[in-house]
Amino acid sequence: MRSSSPKSTEGMSEIAAEILIVILVIVMAMAVYAVFSGFLNPLFFQKSVYIAGNAAVASLPSSSSVPDQVLAFTAQAGDPFFLTGQSNGISGTQVTLRAISPDGATVIPDASSLSGSLYGKPLYIYPNGSTSATQCNYVISSTVPTGNLRAMAVGCWTVQLTDENVHVLVGSYSTSINQGTTSLPVAGGFVGGSTSQFYDVNCDPIPQTITGNLVTSSTGPGNMTATYFNGASSITIPDSTELNFTGAMSISMWFNPSEAVPYSGPNGVGWQQLIGKGVTNSAGSGSSNENDNYQLFQLGNELLFEWNDATTGQHYQAITTTTPVQANQWNYVTVTVSGTGGQVAIYYNGVSQPLTYDNSNVPGQNPLGTAPPVNLESNNNNINIGEQNYATDSSDAFYFSGSMGSTALYNRPLTPQEIAANYAGNTA
Repeated sequence: MRSSSPKSTEGMSEIAAEILIVILVIVMAMAVYAVFSGFLNPLFFQKSVYIAGNAAVASLPSSSSVPDQVLAFTAQAGDPFFLTGQSNGISGTQVTLRAISPDGATVIPDASSLSGSLYGKPLYIYPNGSTSATQCNYVISSTVPTGNLRAMAVGCWTVQLTDENVHVLVGSYSTSINQGTTSLPVAGGFVGGSTSQFYDVNCDPIPQTITGNLVTSSTGPGNMTATYFNGASSITIPDSTELNFTGAMSISMWFNPSEAVPYSGPNGVGWQQLIGKGVTNSAGSGSSNENDNYQLFQLGNELLFEWNDATTGQHYQAITTTTPVQANQWNYVTVTVSGTGGQVAIYYNGVSQPLTYDNSNVPGQNPLGTAPPVNLESNNNNINIGEQNYATDSSDAFYFSGSMGSTALYNRPLTPQEIAANYAGNTA
């Protein structure tokens, strides 16, 4: 065999040396870049906290006709940690617990009641039962919840844990709730601005434009958050796909009017706008003068729901034949539309009311002998609260005077059981 010459061995050594020098230069350059760019941070040398856990569903004794199931999470083993918001017995790594609903909403439950090490403790995750809480306010507690809880959405829920020191996901655990509500509101909470919370289905705040003066307090039923409208104030919410209904829907809200005098005709007193996605184009009657996707009014001491129909091109109203609305006390109203070609129903304090119908925007004009099928006509109008949207005639403003509390819009009809539970639980 022929051996390599000293010259060829020497050449290979030189090439290897040059490669090593290039590698060393690259490593040194990366180190200098890391120092000056801030990448050389102690956090990059920390390991993430280790937590082994399990998510499950806990069924609770129900205090209403709506079954109660909540999430349960148990940390079984791992490194010391505490949850964001936990105020007692804190030690270890800060970890944020998030719950992701079947609708895609992400909520961070209030952990302020927890104390000490959480290992081995079943932790219950459920809607905050306070009358000032919204559908996006949740609690995590080591004690079993009691009372008339807001039902949780049916479907797959995911519990996620995030290490707040190194900002990485350290655990994701899924389970399914099969007793509860089919969906949460597409918009809900409390209207009124900075001190109130009104959220979309993803629990993102919905912008509100306030006209006039509003005063928010906790004077509603059970200390519910309430916003007072002085008869010259209102709120506008921008048009959105989620709030433009063409099929099933529900309006659910609490209100306390300053007056509820009997309705006395088109030119009389009594009209007060609660909430609506419509516009009055000009004074007078007829479908051409009004373009409503949906509108809910206090009509004196009655309730009125009106809409433009996508099939007939006509304008319709449904009005309670009783006079349930009471001044200077809290009233709970729910309007449901069962779906395309379906029916409208109006509930007062949880009880379905008898209705009359007309093919007009003037109550009692062109009355109908039977309930018309409802085919809500979409539009791009804003949502007005406390004042009707008008294009040309400010006399049709129909300002509301009084307080409004918990308010919600759904893309489905609430069931009688859900409506009764809302009334009993002072929520919407």
